[in-house]
Amino acid sequence: MKAAVICSKGMGDGLMMMVASHRLKLEGHDVTTFQDSLGELEDWFPGHHFAKRSTIGSLEAFDLIVLQNDNTPFSFNLIEKYRDKIYIFYASYEEGKHWALNPQDRIFDRALPLVTNVAQSIASILGKMDPILENGIAVPKELSYRKYQKRVVIHPTSTTPKRTWSREKFLGVAKKLEKEGYEISFSLSPDEKEKWRGIPFAIPEFPNLSALASYLYESYFLIGNESGTGHLASNLGIPTIIIASCPKQMALWRPGFLLGKVVTPSSYIPNTKLLRLRENRWQAFISPRRVVKTFHEVAQ
Repeated sequence: MKAAVICSKGMGDGLMMMVASHRLKLEGHDVTTFQDSLGELEDWFPGHHFAKRSTIGSLEAFDLIVLQNDNTPFSFNLIEKYRDKIYIFYASYEEGKHWALNPQDRIFDRALPLVTNVAQSIASILGKMDPILENGIAVPKELSYRKYQKRVVIHPTSTTPKRTWSREKFLGVAKKLEKEGYEISFSLSPDEKEKWRGIPFAIPEFPNLSALASYLYESYFLIGNESGTGHLASNLGIPTIIIASCPKQMALWRPGFLLGKVVTPSSYIPNTKLLRLRENRWQAFISPRRVVKTFHEVAQ
């Protein structure tokens, strides 16, 4: 049976939805995973097939389609066209906003990491009682796990400013850890490097996701915003600290392969309808000192 797994745009979404792809593969399906960047990690997923989400044409050849709904016209069009054989994974569901539910659909438990939700959902679709949280990633043999025991990778960017902790505070964390003897490097895309040029820390070249994965696997730790890089580190078994705005949201969206630590503002900070301090100015309420303290708690 041919199965298509269609992920949302983000690389992290793709890694988490690979849990569904891998389970389908283990159960004997011929699976194609549609995501625009995961093809760069094809060598890390032996036996898996990838295609670009952005170039999807007809899906008539597939017997089963698993869709990570992302509330875009792209998703809604696929649902309308293939409703009889599409299984929709909803991170949240609202009547009137989404298609009417049918037995093929799954609504995630927002108290559990998305990786766990995907594993449980695909298991139930297949009639299995044993969720499998693995996504089939296989590390090249020439790499050594956490080879560089003093190398801490900082990923200081995200998809939007609202999800990004401040530049000055990331540099503050880097300087504190450097004084303690750690080797700090910043993970940045080619487009982001220009804005960070001149910082007194290494900015390695990552021509593709495979190069980034290799570097992360041999590093000791990752500190960053909510992003695909955090999910990749977690997938590789590298401990993480993710700095984010909302603990309730991060219960679902935190890296869920190796659970790290999520640092968010205190719940005592006002977030009323008229004073959304915690939502709009969350970066101001997390200090570099707190992140470094959390690092030592997790790294022990």
